[in-house]
Amino acid sequence: MNNVSFDDQPARFPAAQVNGSPLKTITHVLLDRRATAHFKPDAVPQEYLDGILRFAAQAPSGYNLQPWRFIVVREPDNRRRLQKAAMDQSKVGEAPVVVIAYAGKGEWEAHMDAIFREGVRRGTGKADKVESAIKTATGFVETLPEALWLNRHVMIAVTTMMLVAEAYGLDTAPMEGFDPAAVKREFGLPQEAEVVALLAIGFAAEPDKAYGGRLALREIVHVEHYGRPWPGNVVA
Repeated sequence: MNNVSFDDQPARFPAAQVNGSPLKTITHVLLDRRATAHFKPDAVPQEYLDGILRFAAQAPSGYNLQPWRFIVVREPDNRRRLQKAAMDQSKVGEAPVVVIAYAGKGEWEAHMDAIFREGVRRGTGKADKVESAIKTATGFVETLPEALWLNRHVMIAVTTMMLVAEAYGLDTAPMEGFDPAAVKREFGLPQEAEVVALLAIGFAAEPDKAYGGRLALREIVHVEHYGRPWPGNVVA
């Protein structure tokens, strides 16, 4: 598809610093992130939002098919409409930005040829192998329920978005509590779209949510075989 556009300079992203300071390291991001219950009305700087979306687009996906799609909702009236479709969760109306993360069933297929040919242009494949690569990718995806495959990939991008927002000093709240049919109706999504998650982005209202704790590694990690717990009792 000749009208498909690609980012030719993926290394150039906005907002490399926040208020003159480097972005948080990934370790601090992972430890500081919380699911925010309430947001301040302060606007999210456009530069940060652009960075969050551009980094999310860099998330990995099977065969580089990039099936995720996003609707950025900022207008107050639209956020109120979305709030009604999201079990009236107050954070949807409070957060200055809410992202609807979805995947268009069949839409990823429409971009396959362009994606594989772009890969050839960038040196990741051969022109005479594009058709066989498309056949291989399609064959694999067809071994899974499409909704399952789409959910897996969209959530990788949503997780990336959450972590980048935290690195910029923002807070987020991922949500799975919503009526997909209502979201589709209110925001013009096609019936076959798979609405995966909502992500509220903004600045958390005090008090900050307390750390909820995590299971020890021996509870969740097995060594070589099920039933052989990871040694030690360090809480992650």
